[in-house]
Amino acid sequence: MENDKDKRQQELARLMLQKAQQDFDAAKNFSDSKKVADEIIGFHAQQTIEKALKAVLTRRGIEFEFTHDLATLFEEVEKAGHPPPAKSEDVEELTPFAVQFRYTVFSDIEPLDRKESIELAEKFIKWAQEIVEK
Repeated sequence: MENDKDKRQQELARLMLQKAQQDFDAAKNFSDSKKVADEIIGFHAQQTIEKALKAVLTRRGIEFEFTHDLATLFEEVEKAGHPPPAKSEDVEELTPFAVQFRYTVFSDIEPLDRKESIELAEKFIKWAQEIVEK
């Protein structure tokens, strides 16, 4: 029975990674377009990292709360013994893109470093893939 549980966890983790990859592809493909707002790129980069973190937690059978807070998920992954490929403060900057920046107009925020956000999201995808596919 334990083997069936492990297979289900891996399959669900793979599905989460597919969704993370879709968000990553959107962020990357739109990142050069000036017609696409930073909020959209930031949202998809944030979602990539969030889903990658959740995929790792799922693969390890660790329950997590429903949250978009990357710092919270980051801590859970670290506690599980899987140090993420970046620092917590690097990903925390993307958390507001999950909800806050998508529904509020901010004129005083710094522009998103699109290249850095894409590179960070890509690191998390690759890291999570290695763990999920073990």
